Amino acid sequence: MPYVVQELSAHRDLAGFRTLVDCSFKATVLREGPAQDSGPGAAWLAYLCPVHSVDLDGWPGTADHADNGSMPCGTVLDYRSPEERLQSHADLWLTPLTGVDPQAYGGAWADVLDQAGRVLLARVEAAAGEDSPLQNMLAMMDVARRAAARGDLGVAAASLGYCETLAQGL
Repeated sequence: MPYVVQELSAHRDLAGFRTLVDCSFKATVLREGPAQDSGPGAAWLAYLCPVHSVDLDGWPGTADHADNGSMPCGTVLDYRSPEERLQSHADLWLTPLTGVDPQAYGGAWADVLDQAGRVLLARVEAAAGEDSPLQNMLAMMDVARRAAARGDLGVAAASLGYCETLAQGL
């Protein structure tokens, strides 16, 4: 019998790996995200501890499955398209942090990320001398921006995954 993750993901390749929350506990629940728009299987799978399984804004699941601590709390296996992952980043942290709304750019992710990078740079410059996660985010935002300009939205989404982890420290 296949492992539950293989069943829930419909044996698809993993598209992204994210750390949703900063938590030192092991998961007791595997939350199954909604079904994929483009085929079978869950859009994402999130490993959560008892505290985070109760209330996790932006990550409503369709079902919870018991887990024996196989992953740290907050680990997310993401099976969505690059565009869907980019939109998820925008919804959860990028737009709240930068004020840059992808809707204003008509889906041109290179432009969205370019403007978000400018906002982050301005915030870092305004906090001259302060040590902040924003400084480290700039390098990965630059990778995301350049990748999106080349049309490689998968690399852009992966780079934003790193930024998402850093944004938790803000």
